Amino acid sequence: MSSSLRQITDRPQLVILSIMIFVQGCAYGSTLPYLGVTAIGALGMSDQAYSALTVVASIMTVAISVSLGILSDGMGDKRKMIAVLAFAGTIGYGAIFLFPSVPVFVVATALVIPFAQAVHSLLFASARIETSALSQRDAAAVNTVVRSFMSMSWVVMPAVLGLALSRSTNMIGAWGAAAACTLLIVLASLLVLSPPKAATSATGTSGAAFFEALRELVRAEMLIRMIAMAAVTGITRLAMMIWPLILTLELGGSTRDVGFIAALVAFIEIPFMLVAAMLLKRVSLLMLIIVSALLYGLHMVGFAFATAPWHFYALAVPGAAAVAGLLSLPITYFQELFPTRPGLGTAFMPINSFLGNAVAASTFAIGAHFFGYSGTALLGLGLAVAGVAGLLAIDKDRIRLT
Repeated sequence: MSSSLRQITDRPQLVILSIMIFVQGCAYGSTLPYLGVTAIGALGMSDQAYSALTVVASIMTVAISVSLGILSDGMGDKRKMIAVLAFAGTIGYGAIFLFPSVPVFVVATALVIPFAQAVHSLLFASARIETSALSQRDAAAVNTVVRSFMSMSWVVMPAVLGLALSRSTNMIGAWGAAAACTLLIVLASLLVLSPPKAATSATGTSGAAFFEALRELVRAEMLIRMIAMAAVTGITRLAMMIWPLILTLELGGSTRDVGFIAALVAFIEIPFMLVAAMLLKRVSLLMLIIVSALLYGLHMVGFAFATAPWHFYALAVPGAAAVAGLLSLPITYFQELFPTRPGLGTAFMPINSFLGNAVAASTFAIGAHFFGYSGTALLGLGLAVAGVAGLLAIDKDRIRLT
Protein backbone atom coordinates (compact mmCIF):
# COMPACT_ATOMS: atom_id res chain seq x y z
CA MET A 1 0.00 0.00 0.00
CA SER A 2 2.78 2.44 0.92
CA SER A 3 4.52 1.71 -2.39
CA SER A 4 1.33 2.55 -4.31
CA LEU A 5 1.03 5.86 -2.46
CA ARG A 6 4.69 6.57 -3.15
CA GLN A 7 4.20 5.84 -6.85
CA ILE A 8 1.41 8.43 -6.85
CA THR A 9 3.35 11.09 -4.95
CA ASP A 10 6.37 10.56 -7.23
CA ARG A 11 4.19 11.59 -10.19
CA PRO A 12 2.97 15.19 -9.71
CA GLN A 13 0.44 14.92 -12.54
CA LEU A 14 -1.07 11.82 -10.97
CA VAL A 15 -1.40 13.73 -7.69
CA ILE A 16 -3.20 16.53 -9.55
CA LEU A 17 -5.49 14.05 -11.31
CA SER A 18 -6.30 12.36 -7.97
CA ILE A 19 -7.26 15.72 -6.49
CA MET A 20 -9.36 16.51 -9.56
CA ILE A 21 -11.12 13.14 -9.19
CA PHE A 22 -11.85 14.08 -5.57
CA VAL A 23 -13.28 17.45 -6.63
CA GLN A 24 -15.32 15.85 -9.42
CA GLY A 25 -16.67 13.39 -6.87
CA CYS A 26 -17.63 16.34 -4.66
CA ALA A 27 -19.66 17.83 -7.52
CA TYR A 28 -21.48 14.54 -8.04
CA GLY A 29 -21.89 13.87 -4.32
CA SER A 30 -23.23 17.38 -3.73
CA THR A 31 -26.40 16.87 -5.72
CA LEU A 32 -27.15 13.18 -6.17
CA PRO A 33 -28.42 12.54 -2.61
CA TYR A 34 -30.80 15.49 -2.94
CA LEU A 35 -31.92 15.03 -6.54
CA GLY A 36 -35.34 13.58 -5.81
CA VAL A 37 -35.95 15.75 -2.74
CA THR A 38 -35.23 18.89 -4.74
CA ALA A 39 -37.08 17.91 -7.92
CA ILE A 40 -40.24 16.70 -6.19
CA GLY A 41 -40.21 18.45 -2.83
CA ALA A 42 -38.72 21.86 -3.65
CA LEU A 43 -39.65 22.36 -7.31
CA GLY A 44 -42.91 20.41 -7.41
CA MET A 45 -42.22 17.84 -10.14
CA SER A 46 -44.51 14.82 -10.23
CA ASP A 47 -43.18 11.37 -9.40
CA GLN A 48 -43.74 10.24 -12.99
CA ALA A 49 -41.98 13.26 -14.48
CA TYR A 50 -39.01 12.82 -12.14
CA SER A 51 -38.77 9.12 -13.01
CA ALA A 52 -38.78 9.93 -16.73
CA LEU A 53 -36.12 12.60 -16.18
CA THR A 54 -33.77 10.19 -14.42
CA VAL A 55 -34.12 7.65 -17.25
CA VAL A 56 -33.38 10.25 -19.93
CA ALA A 57 -30.45 11.66 -17.95
CA SER A 58 -29.00 8.16 -17.46
CA ILE A 59 -29.23 7.35 -21.17
CA MET A 60 -27.66 10.68 -22.10
CA THR A 61 -24.82 10.15 -19.61
CA VAL A 62 -24.02 6.71 -21.00
CA ALA A 63 -24.15 7.83 -24.64
CA ILE A 64 -22.01 10.93 -24.06
CA SER A 65 -19.47 9.23 -21.78
CA VAL A 66 -18.98 6.27 -24.12
CA SER A 67 -18.71 8.41 -27.26
CA LEU A 68 -16.29 10.92 -25.76
CA GLY A 69 -14.27 8.18 -24.05
CA ILE A 70 -13.71 6.49 -27.41
CA LEU A 71 -12.93 9.79 -29.15
CA SER A 72 -10.45 10.73 -26.42
CA ASP A 73 -8.19 7.82 -27.41
CA GLY A 74 -7.45 9.77 -30.59
CA MET A 75 -6.14 12.68 -28.53
CA GLY A 76 -2.79 12.75 -26.82
CA ASP A 77 -3.85 15.78 -24.75
CA LYS A 78 -7.26 15.58 -23.10
CA ARG A 79 -7.04 18.81 -21.09
CA LYS A 80 -9.17 21.01 -23.34
CA MET A 81 -11.88 18.36 -23.61
CA ILE A 82 -11.95 18.00 -19.82
CA ALA A 83 -12.16 21.78 -19.39
CA VAL A 84 -15.03 22.16 -21.89
CA LEU A 85 -17.03 19.31 -20.39
CA ALA A 86 -16.46 20.54 -16.84
CA PHE A 87 -17.58 24.03 -17.87
CA ALA A 88 -20.82 22.48 -19.10
CA GLY A 89 -21.27 21.33 -15.53
CA THR A 90 -20.63 24.83 -14.24
CA ILE A 91 -23.36 26.12 -16.56
CA GLY A 92 -25.82 23.31 -15.77
CA TYR A 93 -25.38 23.25 -12.00
CA GLY A 94 -25.15 27.04 -11.87
CA ALA A 95 -28.37 27.50 -13.83
CA ILE A 96 -30.30 25.34 -11.36
CA PHE A 97 -28.77 27.24 -8.43
CA LEU A 98 -29.47 30.70 -9.87
CA PHE A 99 -32.80 30.00 -11.61
CA PRO A 100 -34.49 27.14 -9.71
CA SER A 101 -37.52 26.08 -11.71
CA VAL A 102 -38.80 22.90 -13.28
CA PRO A 103 -37.90 23.83 -16.90
CA VAL A 104 -34.34 24.83 -15.95
CA PHE A 105 -33.94 21.73 -13.78
CA VAL A 106 -35.14 19.42 -16.56
CA VAL A 107 -33.01 20.94 -19.33
CA ALA A 108 -29.88 21.17 -17.19
CA THR A 109 -30.21 17.67 -15.71
CA ALA A 110 -31.10 15.89 -18.95
CA LEU A 111 -29.09 17.77 -21.56
CA VAL A 112 -26.23 19.73 -19.97
CA ILE A 113 -24.98 18.03 -16.80
CA PRO A 114 -24.48 14.62 -18.54
CA PHE A 115 -21.59 16.24 -20.44
CA ALA A 116 -19.96 17.15 -17.14
CA GLN A 117 -20.37 13.61 -15.85
CA ALA A 118 -18.22 12.41 -18.76
CA VAL A 119 -15.30 14.16 -17.02
CA HIS A 120 -15.21 11.25 -14.59
CA SER A 121 -14.23 8.79 -17.34
CA LEU A 122 -11.67 11.15 -18.90
CA LEU A 123 -9.91 11.77 -15.59
CA PHE A 124 -9.56 8.05 -14.95
CA ALA A 125 -8.36 7.49 -18.52
CA SER A 126 -5.75 10.22 -17.99
CA ALA A 127 -4.68 8.62 -14.71
CA ARG A 128 -4.30 5.31 -16.52
CA ILE A 129 -1.95 6.94 -19.04
CA GLU A 130 0.20 8.23 -16.17
CA THR A 131 0.68 4.66 -14.92
CA SER A 132 1.46 3.17 -18.35
CA ALA A 133 5.14 2.71 -17.48
CA LEU A 134 4.30 0.58 -14.43
CA SER A 135 3.82 -3.16 -14.38
CA GLN A 136 0.24 -4.40 -14.68
CA ARG A 137 0.09 -5.25 -10.98
CA ASP A 138 1.52 -1.90 -9.88
CA ALA A 139 -0.75 0.02 -12.25
CA ALA A 140 -3.81 -1.84 -10.93
CA ALA A 141 -2.79 -1.09 -7.33
CA VAL A 142 -2.24 2.60 -8.08
CA ASN A 143 -5.58 2.87 -9.90
CA THR A 144 -7.31 1.38 -6.87
CA VAL A 145 -5.77 3.99 -4.60
CA VAL A 146 -6.74 6.74 -7.05
CA ARG A 147 -10.33 5.43 -7.03
CA SER A 148 -10.39 5.86 -3.25
CA PHE A 149 -10.24 9.64 -3.77
CA MET A 150 -13.73 9.42 -5.24
CA SER A 151 -14.97 7.65 -2.12
CA MET A 152 -13.33 10.27 0.09
CA SER A 153 -15.39 12.94 -1.62
CA TRP A 154 -18.58 11.08 -0.71
CA VAL A 155 -17.53 11.05 2.94
CA VAL A 156 -16.65 14.74 3.02
CA MET A 157 -19.15 16.54 0.78
CA PRO A 158 -22.52 15.28 2.08
CA ALA A 159 -21.42 16.01 5.66
CA VAL A 160 -20.18 19.51 4.80
CA LEU A 161 -23.33 20.36 2.87
CA GLY A 162 -25.54 18.90 5.57
CA LEU A 163 -23.99 21.29 8.09
CA ALA A 164 -23.84 24.29 5.74
CA LEU A 165 -27.45 23.98 4.60
CA SER A 166 -28.99 22.67 7.81
CA ARG A 167 -31.01 25.87 8.30
CA SER A 168 -32.03 26.21 4.67
CA THR A 169 -35.57 25.40 3.55
CA ASN A 170 -34.24 23.44 0.54
CA MET A 171 -31.04 21.97 -0.87
CA ILE A 172 -30.70 24.20 -3.96
CA GLY A 173 -27.41 25.43 -2.49
CA ALA A 174 -25.93 22.01 -3.26
CA TRP A 175 -26.09 22.86 -6.96
CA GLY A 176 -24.10 26.03 -6.28
CA ALA A 177 -21.44 23.93 -4.58
CA ALA A 178 -21.38 21.54 -7.55
CA ALA A 179 -20.96 24.48 -9.95
CA ALA A 180 -17.99 25.70 -7.92
CA CYS A 181 -16.42 22.23 -8.00
CA THR A 182 -16.72 21.90 -11.77
CA LEU A 183 -15.27 25.39 -12.19
CA LEU A 184 -12.25 24.24 -10.19
CA ILE A 185 -11.89 21.32 -12.61
CA VAL A 186 -11.90 23.80 -15.52
CA LEU A 187 -9.18 25.92 -13.93
CA ALA A 188 -7.05 22.90 -12.98
CA SER A 189 -7.30 21.50 -16.52
CA LEU A 190 -6.18 24.73 -18.15
CA LEU A 191 -3.68 26.06 -15.60
CA VAL A 192 -2.25 23.16 -13.61
CA LEU A 193 -2.53 19.90 -15.54
CA SER A 194 0.27 19.20 -18.01
CA PRO A 195 0.04 17.14 -21.21
CA PRO A 196 0.86 13.46 -20.65
CA LYS A 197 4.52 12.58 -21.07
CA ALA A 198 3.83 8.90 -21.70
CA ALA A 199 3.50 7.98 -25.33
CA THR A 200 0.07 6.66 -26.13
CA SER A 201 -1.17 4.82 -29.17
CA ALA A 202 -3.85 7.00 -30.70
CA THR A 203 -6.58 5.17 -32.55
CA GLY A 204 -7.61 8.30 -34.45
CA THR A 205 -10.88 10.14 -34.40
CA SER A 206 -12.14 9.06 -37.82
CA GLY A 207 -15.56 7.54 -38.26
CA ALA A 208 -14.00 4.18 -39.07
CA ALA A 209 -11.98 4.16 -35.86
CA PHE A 210 -15.01 5.22 -33.83
CA PHE A 211 -17.27 2.49 -35.19
CA GLU A 212 -14.50 -0.08 -34.83
CA ALA A 213 -14.35 0.78 -31.13
CA LEU A 214 -18.14 0.46 -30.89
CA ARG A 215 -17.88 -3.00 -32.44
CA GLU A 216 -15.47 -3.91 -29.64
CA LEU A 217 -18.22 -3.06 -27.16
CA VAL A 218 -20.70 -5.50 -28.69
CA ARG A 219 -18.46 -8.50 -29.29
CA ALA A 220 -19.97 -11.62 -27.69
CA GLU A 221 -17.26 -12.01 -25.04
CA MET A 222 -17.52 -8.33 -24.11
CA LEU A 223 -21.30 -8.58 -23.77
CA ILE A 224 -20.84 -11.53 -21.41
CA ARG A 225 -18.31 -9.54 -19.39
CA MET A 226 -20.61 -6.51 -19.21
CA ILE A 227 -23.64 -8.52 -18.12
CA ALA A 228 -21.65 -10.51 -15.57
CA MET A 229 -20.02 -7.38 -14.13
CA ALA A 230 -23.40 -5.63 -14.06
CA ALA A 231 -24.75 -8.49 -11.92
CA VAL A 232 -21.74 -8.25 -9.62
CA THR A 233 -21.82 -4.49 -9.15
CA GLY A 234 -25.61 -4.32 -9.27
CA ILE A 235 -25.81 -6.05 -5.89
CA THR A 236 -24.36 -2.94 -4.23
CA ARG A 237 -27.19 -0.85 -5.69
CA LEU A 238 -29.74 -3.51 -4.74
CA ALA A 239 -28.45 -3.44 -1.17
CA MET A 240 -28.85 0.35 -1.01
CA MET A 241 -32.49 -0.08 -2.03
CA ILE A 242 -33.23 -2.81 0.49
CA TRP A 243 -31.50 -2.26 3.80
CA PRO A 244 -32.93 1.21 4.56
CA LEU A 245 -36.44 -0.20 3.97
CA ILE A 246 -35.87 -3.20 6.23
CA LEU A 247 -34.27 -1.00 8.88
CA THR A 248 -36.97 1.67 8.99
CA LEU A 249 -40.17 -0.16 7.98
CA GLU A 250 -39.64 -3.59 9.54
CA LEU A 251 -37.24 -3.06 12.46
CA GLY A 252 -38.29 0.36 13.72
CA GLY A 253 -35.07 2.17 12.86
CA SER A 254 -34.97 5.87 12.00
CA THR A 255 -33.79 7.86 9.02
CA ARG A 256 -30.96 9.06 11.27
CA ASP A 257 -29.81 5.44 11.53
CA VAL A 258 -29.82 5.25 7.72
CA GLY A 259 -27.61 8.34 7.48
CA PHE A 260 -25.20 7.15 10.16
CA ILE A 261 -24.82 3.69 8.63
CA ALA A 262 -24.35 5.05 5.09
CA ALA A 263 -21.66 7.46 6.32
CA LEU A 264 -20.02 4.69 8.36
CA VAL A 265 -19.79 2.39 5.34
CA ALA A 266 -18.39 5.18 3.15
CA PHE A 267 -15.77 6.01 5.78
CA ILE A 268 -14.69 2.41 6.40
CA GLU A 269 -14.49 1.45 2.73
CA ILE A 270 -11.60 3.87 2.11
CA PRO A 271 -8.97 1.97 4.15
CA PHE A 272 -10.27 -1.28 2.65
CA MET A 273 -9.62 0.15 -0.83
CA LEU A 274 -6.03 0.75 0.24
CA VAL A 275 -5.85 -2.83 1.50
CA ALA A 276 -7.18 -4.03 -1.87
CA ALA A 277 -4.38 -2.09 -3.58
CA MET A 278 -1.86 -3.90 -1.41
CA LEU A 279 -3.43 -7.31 -2.11
CA LEU A 280 -3.20 -6.72 -5.86
CA LYS A 281 0.55 -7.21 -5.51
CA ARG A 282 -0.16 -10.85 -4.62
CA VAL A 283 -3.60 -11.76 -5.95
CA SER A 284 -5.10 -11.22 -9.37
CA LEU A 285 -7.58 -8.45 -10.00
CA LEU A 286 -10.26 -10.92 -11.10
CA MET A 287 -9.78 -13.03 -7.98
CA LEU A 288 -10.32 -9.98 -5.74
CA ILE A 289 -13.47 -9.02 -7.67
CA ILE A 290 -14.85 -12.56 -7.30
CA VAL A 291 -14.09 -12.75 -3.59
CA SER A 292 -15.56 -9.27 -3.02
CA ALA A 293 -18.75 -10.21 -4.89
CA LEU A 294 -19.31 -13.42 -2.98
CA LEU A 295 -18.57 -11.77 0.37
CA TYR A 296 -21.00 -8.96 -0.42
CA GLY A 297 -23.65 -11.47 -1.45
CA LEU A 298 -23.22 -13.26 1.88
CA HIS A 299 -23.32 -9.90 3.63
CA MET A 300 -26.72 -9.27 2.03
CA VAL A 301 -27.99 -12.55 3.46
CA GLY A 302 -27.45 -10.91 6.84
CA PHE A 303 -30.13 -8.35 5.93
CA ALA A 304 -32.72 -11.10 5.75
CA PHE A 305 -31.92 -12.33 9.26
CA ALA A 306 -31.50 -8.97 10.98
CA THR A 307 -33.92 -8.54 13.89
CA ALA A 308 -32.74 -5.23 15.39
CA PRO A 309 -31.35 -1.95 14.05
CA TRP A 310 -27.94 -2.55 15.64
CA HIS A 311 -27.47 -5.57 13.37
CA PHE A 312 -27.09 -3.19 10.41
CA TYR A 313 -24.40 -1.28 12.26
CA ALA A 314 -22.56 -4.58 12.77
CA LEU A 315 -22.99 -5.48 9.11
CA ALA A 316 -21.39 -2.18 8.07
CA VAL A 317 -17.83 -3.48 8.55
CA PRO A 318 -18.00 -6.62 6.38
CA GLY A 319 -20.15 -4.71 3.91
CA ALA A 320 -17.57 -1.94 3.59
CA ALA A 321 -14.76 -4.48 3.15
CA ALA A 322 -16.55 -6.17 0.26
CA VAL A 323 -17.96 -3.06 -1.41
CA ALA A 324 -14.49 -1.48 -1.45
CA GLY A 325 -13.44 -4.06 -4.02
CA LEU A 326 -16.64 -3.80 -6.05
CA LEU A 327 -16.34 -0.02 -6.30
CA SER A 328 -12.62 0.31 -6.99
CA LEU A 329 -11.64 -2.73 -9.09
CA PRO A 330 -14.04 -3.00 -12.08
CA ILE A 331 -12.67 0.13 -13.77
CA THR A 332 -9.18 -1.39 -13.83
CA TYR A 333 -10.64 -4.71 -15.01
CA PHE A 334 -12.05 -3.05 -18.14
CA GLN A 335 -8.98 -0.85 -18.70
CA GLU A 336 -6.71 -3.91 -18.69
CA LEU A 337 -8.71 -5.37 -21.57
CA PHE A 338 -7.60 -2.41 -23.75
CA PRO A 339 -4.21 -1.33 -22.38
CA THR A 340 -3.43 0.99 -25.31
CA ARG A 341 -6.91 2.57 -25.37
CA PRO A 342 -7.69 3.86 -21.86
CA GLY A 343 -10.64 5.90 -23.13
CA LEU A 344 -12.35 2.81 -24.56
CA GLY A 345 -11.59 0.78 -21.44
CA THR A 346 -12.96 3.48 -19.15
CA ALA A 347 -16.04 3.86 -21.38
CA PHE A 348 -17.29 0.54 -20.03
CA MET A 349 -17.86 2.06 -16.59
CA PRO A 350 -20.91 4.23 -17.44
CA ILE A 351 -22.32 1.24 -19.32
CA ASN A 352 -21.69 -0.96 -16.29
CA SER A 353 -23.32 1.60 -14.02
CA PHE A 354 -26.39 1.81 -16.25
CA LEU A 355 -26.74 -1.97 -16.55
CA GLY A 356 -26.07 -2.44 -12.83
CA ASN A 357 -28.86 0.00 -11.99
CA ALA A 358 -31.19 -1.83 -14.37
CA VAL A 359 -30.34 -5.22 -12.84
CA ALA A 360 -30.85 -3.86 -9.33
CA ALA A 361 -34.14 -2.14 -10.17
CA SER A 362 -35.64 -5.16 -11.91
CA THR A 363 -34.51 -7.54 -9.15
CA PHE A 364 -35.98 -5.23 -6.52
CA ALA A 365 -39.28 -4.90 -8.37
CA ILE A 366 -39.69 -8.66 -8.78
CA GLY A 367 -38.27 -9.64 -5.41
CA ALA A 368 -40.19 -7.09 -3.34
CA HIS A 369 -43.45 -8.14 -4.98
CA PHE A 370 -43.04 -11.89 -4.51
CA PHE A 371 -40.66 -12.28 -1.55
CA GLY A 372 -40.72 -9.01 0.42
CA TYR A 373 -37.69 -6.95 1.30
CA SER A 374 -35.93 -9.66 3.30
CA GLY A 375 -36.47 -12.23 0.58
CA THR A 376 -35.09 -9.83 -2.00
CA ALA A 377 -31.90 -9.57 0.06
CA LEU A 378 -31.37 -13.29 -0.52
CA LEU A 379 -31.60 -12.70 -4.26
CA GLY A 380 -28.51 -10.53 -3.90
CA LEU A 381 -26.43 -13.63 -3.23
CA GLY A 382 -27.95 -15.26 -6.31
CA LEU A 383 -26.95 -12.26 -8.44
CA ALA A 384 -23.42 -12.40 -7.05
CA VAL A 385 -23.09 -16.10 -7.85
CA ALA A 386 -24.50 -15.58 -11.37
CA GLY A 387 -22.11 -12.71 -12.04
CA VAL A 388 -19.11 -14.64 -10.76
CA ALA A 389 -20.06 -17.62 -12.91
CA GLY A 390 -20.16 -15.38 -15.98
CA LEU A 391 -16.75 -13.88 -15.22
CA LEU A 392 -15.24 -17.31 -14.65
CA ALA A 393 -16.75 -18.64 -17.88
CA ILE A 394 -15.06 -15.95 -19.97
CA ASP A 395 -11.96 -15.04 -17.95
CA LYS A 396 -10.91 -18.04 -15.87
CA ASP A 397 -7.39 -17.84 -17.33
CA ARG A 398 -6.90 -14.42 -15.72
CA ILE A 399 -7.10 -15.78 -12.15
CA ARG A 400 -3.91 -16.15 -10.17
CA LEU A 401 -3.16 -16.51 -6.48
CA THR A 402 0.40 -15.28 -6.42
